[in-house]
Amino acid sequence: MIGIALAGIGVCATGMADWQEARAILRGAETQPSGQFPQVAPSWLPAIERRRANATSRLAVAAAMQAVRDVPLVEVARMPTVFSSADGDGEVLTTMLVALAQPKVALSPTLFHNSVFNAPPGYWGLAAQSNASSTAVSAGDASFAAGLREVQAQIIATQAPVLYIACDVTRSIVFRDAANAPAPFACALRLLPADARQPVGAQRLDGWSIDMDEEGANAAGRDALPAPFAGNPSAMALRLLSAVAHEKIAVVRLPYLDNSSLTIHYFP
Repeated sequence: MIGIALAGIGVCATGMADWQEARAILRGAETQPSGQFPQVAPSWLPAIERRRANATSRLAVAAAMQAVRDVPLVEVARMPTVFSSADGDGEVLTTMLVALAQPKVALSPTLFHNSVFNAPPGYWGLAAQSNASSTAVSAGDASFAAGLREVQAQIIATQAPVLYIACDVTRSIVFRDAANAPAPFACALRLLPADARQPVGAQRLDGWSIDMDEEGANAAGRDALPAPFAGNPSAMALRLLSAVAHEKIAVVRLPYLDNSSLTIHYFP
C-alpha cells in the first residue's frame, strides 16, 4: 500500500480556533473546549462572498486556509480538494423548508445555493482562485472515514497532493434537541504521497485497512470524543489528530460503513 503523508492541519471549532489550540487541548495542556463558537470571516474570500457564505462554508474555508498557510498560492490553486459532511448545513435546509411551507413562497437564491453539499467547495474555489477538481462526500456517521478513503484513492491515482476538508455544523433545533446538539467542527488535512518530495516534518499515515469484523467496529465506536463534539461526524477527525498531537506511533480506528471501521497506522 502506498503511504500517505500529513503535511498540514487546520482546525476551526468551538474552543479551538486553530490547530495550535486543538493540539494543546488534545495533549491535556488545556481544559476541554468550551465557550461560544468564534465568528469566522475567511480573509481569502472576497467581501461579497464573505457576506453570502453560510456557516458550513465559512468554517470549511477557515480550516482549509490554515492547512495550506505555508504553501505558495499558485500551488494551492492547483490542489484538488475533497470535502466531507454528514448533514450539510441543517440550518439552511430548515430555513428553506419553512419558507416552502408558507402560503406565499419567497425563497432566496443565496439561501438555495448555500443548501447544496458542494457550496463549501465553491466558496473555497473563489477563496483560493482555484479551478482544480473537487469532490463532495457524504456518508452519515462514516463521512470522515469515507472522505479519507476518497483522498487515498486520488493520491494513489495521481501521486499528487490533495486538500481534505471535513465540516459539520450544529443540526437545526427543528430536527434535534438543542440541548444535546454537538458543537460545530471543521478540520482540514493537507495530504500527499509519502515519498522523498514530502516536506520536512510531514508525518506518515500508513497501512490503511478496512476492518469488517464486529470487534473493529466496536473499537471505533468506543473511543470518546471531547464532550462538546460527541455526535458530530466530522469531529471523528479528533481521533487521528489526538495521535498527531501526542507525537506517538498509534493505531487509529474510525467508524466506517456497514458496521466496519477504517484502521490507520500513524507514524510521527
